[in-house]
Amino acid sequence: MQTESLNAVIHRDYSIHTEGTPVQIDFFTNCVEIHSPGSLYGRMSIEQLGIAKPDLRNPALAVMAETLTAAEHRYSGIPTMRNAMKEYGLPEPKFENRRNEFVVTLYNKTEVEKEAVNTEPVGDLLAFCHEPKTRQEIAAFLGVKTVFYAMQHYVQPLLAAEKLAMTIPEKPKSRNQKYYTVR
Repeated sequence: MQTESLNAVIHRDYSIHTEGTPVQIDFFTNCVEIHSPGSLYGRMSIEQLGIAKPDLRNPALAVMAETLTAAEHRYSGIPTMRNAMKEYGLPEPKFENRRNEFVVTLYNKTEVEKEAVNTEPVGDLLAFCHEPKTRQEIAAFLGVKTVFYAMQHYVQPLLAAEKLAMTIPEKPKSRNQKYYTVR
């Protein structure tokens, strides 16, 4: 995880738009998420990560990291992550270019184990949502730090399976949106 953390510090956006926003590392039972302020820089796309030579947002930091630390050579961070995950039989890192942040997710379980972790609280969640609940209430119930993670990994699959429904289906992103169990 040292490689990923160093990459987050080197490649983050230090402009006034993200001033004061720290690199965030979230630990979950099945993964670690590293959030770096600022989206991908330059002409790079997620599909090109680890393959094409990226534009450097902070070249001075990259040179300092190479010179002063045991960091790999420039442009080797992503391939190093992928190789380490493969070596341990773990899924590939997941890269997401979200609004104003770049997120790397490293899973610590195989896909089969990961599915078991994700489906475990489903029955409890369906019982919890007998009365409509907000996104924040659901995340708190699941013990998940970020609402985005709760929505992505629990609520969205249950909505797709028509086990949960929205109180305001015509406005899925409404701040007043609540979710309830379909009977």
